[in-house]
Amino acid sequence: MRIKGWFLLMVISLFGLGTLAYQFGPRLFFRQFGYLWLDRVESRLIPGQLEEIRQKTKDLKAKIVWSSSRTGSHELFIMTLPDAAIFQLTHNNYVDIFPRFSPDGEKIVFIRSQRPWVSGRDLDPWDLYLLSLKTGKERLLVKEGNMPQWIDNHRISFVRKNRLLIKDLDTGQETMVLDCNLPPVSGQITTPEFSPDQSGRLALTGRGKLSGVFVMDLKSKNVLKFGEGCQITWFPNGREVCWVENGGRGGNQILMSPASRPQKSTLIDLPGDYSHEYFPRLSRDGKWLIWGASAGGHELDVEDYEIFLWQLGQPAAEAIRLTYNKANDSWPDIFIEPTP
Repeated sequence: MRIKGWFLLMVISLFGLGTLAYQFGPRLFFRQFGYLWLDRVESRLIPGQLEEIRQKTKDLKAKIVWSSSRTGSHELFIMTLPDAAIFQLTHNNYVDIFPRFSPDGEKIVFIRSQRPWVSGRDLDPWDLYLLSLKTGKERLLVKEGNMPQWIDNHRISFVRKNRLLIKDLDTGQETMVLDCNLPPVSGQITTPEFSPDQSGRLALTGRGKLSGVFVMDLKSKNVLKFGEGCQITWFPNGREVCWVENGGRGGNQILMSPASRPQKSTLIDLPGDYSHEYFPRLSRDGKWLIWGASAGGHELDVEDYEIFLWQLGQPAAEAIRLTYNKANDSWPDIFIEPTP
């Protein structure tokens, strides 16, 4: 009986270890050695792909920025629409991700790794840079910063050591807004974003005491939970939020809800192979959604994510695929050019 008991315990332990290895083994590997998985790939759009993008965006004048590993390391790329011309913005051996257009579309803030390889899951070893699209020059903006968001043309928010700060670009002053190591968060936050209506609310993803996606009133510290997902972002009207959550056709989908009360509905869940959605971002006019989608793989650093663009209100099948390569295309943003 004692031998049978030990044997049963060993089987259960091996099963548990196998389950953990299956769930977290690839993530741990890519986190440490993801650079071994990446290589230069062919990335030019062929005539048929160019024609489709140009036809579907013929009435849209916009710029798309995103991070891509197509050169073998993550660099920033920009596409202009409707001509679908692609230009490489950064050239180095580090990891450049999380680009965000300034409200006037003239600058991009992004993060660069402090070592040649850093996984996006490691939140600390990053610096913030500012890139001028007029001059092509970049400058170091913040040491030890991550997940920048523009508040207006003169201020950005960012995270350092799990604390949310605001930097005034004119004066250089930094102000701490929220220490997420303390209640009510008491855990790790990612992708925090101030409400665009200046109402003092914050959308954030929490991991710890608060786990999931939330909207917090910064004055009262009251929080509303919307789901178990991640990468929550605001609609530009400040009345709705959207985020990524498990489920749907490809394992992930993009959900939305009124910001005043949790009321989930599906915003986009692509038909076809590329239906594992990630990295959602809305245009400032609220008419377009841009995001990345894979054919099922989840790893945000190395998986073959492709960039998609969709006009809200249209059938999901009308989404426009903007990239066609085996690289990791991630963290897109869109700027709609003002009408003359």
